[in-house]
Amino acid sequence: MIRYKDHAVSPVVGVMLMLVVTIIIAAIVSGFSGGLAKGQTKAPQATITATFSERTGMTITHAGGETLATSGIVITTRNGPTFGSGLESKTINTMNLSIVTNSAGTPVAFFNPNIGHIDGYNISAFAAGDTWFVNITNCDPRLLQPTTVSGLTGVFSQTGNNEWSYTPSTDPQWALAFANPDNAGKQFYLTVSDRATGAIISQTAVTITG
Repeated sequence: MIRYKDHAVSPVVGVMLMLVVTIIIAAIVSGFSGGLAKGQTKAPQATITATFSERTGMTITHAGGETLATSGIVITTRNGPTFGSGLESKTINTMNLSIVTNSAGTPVAFFNPNIGHIDGYNISAFAAGDTWFVNITNCDPRLLQPTTVSGLTGVFSQTGNNEWSYTPSTDPQWALAFANPDNAGKQFYLTVSDRATGAIISQTAVTITG
């Protein structure tokens, strides 16, 4: 009788099984990664610029990129290093969009005093080419920078040329107010973030002008 040698079959079958297992694992990992990517919310991309004048107030301009849903963004400000060192983390203020208007003078958001916070939006989107405004009266530090000037108990007032003043003027917290005429030439940061993810959409350095 002729006997055939079949001892080489086992290594071939083993290699094939390893290939099959590797392919299955790769498919599972690929599917899992794809599912994660689909589940993640991508923050919109846009360029936002801003200006600040001691006499006319602030402008916030959508200079290009995706249209931003007003309800989906958070705008914050913080003092830059020109105000002093170590202040950036201590001077973060979230902008109240009810003191911001569009070019027609319509408040971006509605602040409901009965519940103490925003209760809807009059302007639903911020699109490329749009400019929002904070008039100089609403640049009152108690409205624009409530966290930064929370300890001030003196008297705020506006002069004949609309500039803000504070008594006593030597208070160190007043020195951090954007509306303080002595701060012309200094810079603060304006940051627009995605409310859902916390990711920064745009950040710009704003130079205060007289």
